[in-house]
Amino acid sequence: MRKIDIAHVNLARGFRGGERQTELLALELARHGFRQRIVGRKGEPLIERLAGQQGIETVGVSGILMAAAALRDVRLAHAHEGRCVQATALAGWRFRVPYVITRRVVRPLKNNPVTRYVYRNAAARVGISSAIANDLNAYTNTQTSPVIPSAFTPSEADPDRVRQLRAAWGAGPIIGHIGALIGYQKGQPDLIEIAKRHPEWQVVLVGSGEDEDNLKRQAAALSNVHFTGQVTDVASHMAAFDIFAFPSRFEGLGSIILDAMHLGIPVIGANVGGIPDLIEHEQTGLLIERESIDQLEQSVARLLSDSALRQDCIDEARRRIDRYSPQAMGARYLSLYATLGVNPRNTDDR
Repeated sequence: MRKIDIAHVNLARGFRGGERQTELLALELARHGFRQRIVGRKGEPLIERLAGQQGIETVGVSGILMAAAALRDVRLAHAHEGRCVQATALAGWRFRVPYVITRRVVRPLKNNPVTRYVYRNAAARVGISSAIANDLNAYTNTQTSPVIPSAFTPSEADPDRVRQLRAAWGAGPIIGHIGALIGYQKGQPDLIEIAKRHPEWQVVLVGSGEDEDNLKRQAAALSNVHFTGQVTDVASHMAAFDIFAFPSRFEGLGSIILDAMHLGIPVIGANVGGIPDLIEHEQTGLLIERESIDQLEQSVARLLSDSALRQDCIDEARRRIDRYSPQAMGARYLSLYATLGVNPRNTDDR
């Protein structure tokens, strides 16, 4: 009986960047004939979105032990977020299943025996940015962690919806942000501050999160700050922005930047973590220093006033965007899996 080729493990709640990347990779690998399993939390969007996809089976679990048990018959387990790496390591120890870890955050790894065992015994460790890969190499005392960046989401905007959104947000340039409302990470307070300084700008914050109530209190007196909550038509919201601003305090990569570039929206991002992998200053966008409200304000004003720079950044980003397609990400993982002896052409057990 043929085993499962790849089991993707993601135990996160909700559906954010890491879950979207897990989905994009699984769908791309299905095109290449891999037999896959998605191991995720019961009732969470990742499981629901991939249920019924050809070549993909889904297993809902409630914790690490159940997740590890769901890996006993797979050729390779792939951990996609920090909550599940112990499950893949447990399956590696108990069932001799090799495992790959994709790390998506720029956060120091714990220096304890369990974490050291989990990471040092992985068949491969992947960073989605050069900053993360460097951290992994330092932690494991190797130079073997490849960089496999995230992919943009290949969706298109609805022109009618874009017009509706722009009309609803009011007159003036629209400065938008899409991401979890976590101010200490994503930097939304900086966007609220520039809205105070420029009432003629409309600032739109798309998403939800633990700081939502606090951010709304900060913006309570401002008629030019708009909160949309979670949305399903992300591409249409993005396409309604004049500028996409991403002033994160720390960021593994910031794959939503790729969605902006794919849709032709000029971008401003903080010079932290993996963001400089995507934004080359004055080539594909503008970089600002961390927590610099003045630089954020100046960069927005610059892109709004300098149409040639704005268009040059859009054009150069579009020239490079194919490097970050789901197909490009899939090809990089295909190559990695092949080095571990797993591909869809030699995985039949009789």
